[in-house]
Amino acid sequence: MKKIALLLALILALTPVLIACGNEETTTVSTGVTEEVEYEYTLDDVPALDYGKQKFGIYGINGSMGYLISEEETGDLVNDAVFQRNLAIEERYNLEFDMFVAEPGVGVGQIKTFVMSGDTTYQLYQSTQHNGMSAMILNDYFVNWNDLDAVKLENPYWNSKGVKNLGFNDRIYVMGGDLNLVTYNSTNAIFFNQKLFDDLGIDYPYQDVYDMTWTIDKMIEINKQGYFDLNGDSEWDVKTDRLGYSGWGYENLYALYVGMGGQTVTQNEDGMPEFNLSTERNVKLIDKLIELYDGKNAYCNFTEYSIDKTAFREGRLLMDDSFITTLSWNRDSEFDIGIVPYPMLDEEQGEYFSRAANIAHLSYIPTTNTQLNETGIILEAMSIESYNKVRPTYYDITLSLKEAPDEESIDMVDIIIGSSSYLYDGLVNAGQLRMFIDNQTNNWASWSASIEKAYAKSVQKIETYFTK
Repeated sequence: MKKIALLLALILALTPVLIACGNEETTTVSTGVTEEVEYEYTLDDVPALDYGKQKFGIYGINGSMGYLISEEETGDLVNDAVFQRNLAIEERYNLEFDMFVAEPGVGVGQIKTFVMSGDTTYQLYQSTQHNGMSAMILNDYFVNWNDLDAVKLENPYWNSKGVKNLGFNDRIYVMGGDLNLVTYNSTNAIFFNQKLFDDLGIDYPYQDVYDMTWTIDKMIEINKQGYFDLNGDSEWDVKTDRLGYSGWGYENLYALYVGMGGQTVTQNEDGMPEFNLSTERNVKLIDKLIELYDGKNAYCNFTEYSIDKTAFREGRLLMDDSFITTLSWNRDSEFDIGIVPYPMLDEEQGEYFSRAANIAHLSYIPTTNTQLNETGIILEAMSIESYNKVRPTYYDITLSLKEAPDEESIDMVDIIIGSSSYLYDGLVNAGQLRMFIDNQTNNWASWSASIEKAYAKSVQKIETYFTK
C-alpha cells in the first residue's frame, strides 16, 4: 500500500470541487525498529566537480529557506552549522551560493514568471507544497529528480517516505530531506507526560515502537486511562479535568489518518494513480477514530488552539498532538516529556507514517536548469553535509534533544523524520473526519463511494501526464 500525497495536492490544484563537514564523517542513526545501523556518507562518495566560480542560485518563498541560508557566523549553533556546510560546499566545488528570500506574500507567480521567461538565475526553488506549485508540475515547470544521477534518493538524508509518496511511474518532481531540515519542522508527533504515565503505572510506548507493535489499539488503551474529574464537580470539562489524548483537530485528525495508513489514492500495478478511498482499511480506520474519541477520554479540539496545549503544560493530559519542532517549547515544563510517532492501524501495516503538514517546505528543480549533472552533485553533497553536520545540531538545539530525559527520544525523532509522509489536506478533510467522530457513526463506505466520480477526470489528467 502506498499513499500518494502529491496526487492529492495536484487534484486540489486542478479540481475546484475538491474539499478542501570534513570529507570523512560517520553518523550513527538508529532505525528505531530492529537494530542500530551505522551509516557512513562522505563527500568522497560524490563525483568531483569544479563549478568554475559560478553562482548556484536558490530562491525561496513563504519562509521556505529555513536551514539553507546563513550569511555569517553569529554564535547561534544551528546558523553556524549551516554556514559551515555552505562554506565547505563552496570551497570544495568552487562555487558561490546565491540564495534569495522572497518578500512576504510573494507567491508562486514569481516562480512561474522566472521559468516561463527562461530565467536561469536559480537552480532550485523552495516552497510549501499547497500553494500552486504542484499544479505547475503538469505544465512541465519542473525536473524529475530521478534524472539526477548523483542524487541517491534511497539514502537517509533524503526523505525516503516522500520518495514513495510523491511520484508516479518512477518520476518525482518535488523532494524533501536534510538538504533543508525545515521540511521536518511541521511533522506531527505525539508528546506524552512521563510523570502521568509513571503515576498511572503506564509503560512508555518506546518498546512498542521498536518492536513494531505500536498500534492504535495500544494508544486507545492508554487513552482510556486518562479521564479523571479533577475538580470533583461531576462535570466533564476540558479546561479543568484530566484527559487521555487531545490535539488541534485541523492537524491531529490528519496525523491519525496518515499514521494508520489511510488510503486515498494509490498506485496500481503499473505505478499509476488510482482512486482508492472506498476500502475496508479506511472503514476500519474510522472505527478506530470513533473508539478513540469516545466522548470522554479524548478531546478533538476545534475551538481554541491553546486548550489542549494548556492542558498538557498543566499536567492534565497524557498525550498531546504537536509538531516535532515544538519540543523546545515544552522543555521548561515541570515534568519530563516523551515523544513517539503516530501509531499504525495494526501490526500488519509494518511501517510508521508521520504526517508532514501542508506547510512543509519542499524543493523543486526548474526545467530552465541546464546544468542538471552539476546540480545533482551539489545537492547530494549539501545533503550529506547536512546529515553529518547540521542534523545533529538541529536535534540538539531546535528540537532540544540535548535536554531530553531519555536516549529513546533521539531514536523516536529518527523514526518520525524517517517516516515523514506528505498528504495534502484536501481529499479527506478534518471536518469530514470530525463528522464521523461527532455522530459516532461509521458511514465511510457510502460517503466515499458518493464522491468517487468527482475525482475521475482529475485522476485521468494526472495519469495522462505521467505516462507521456
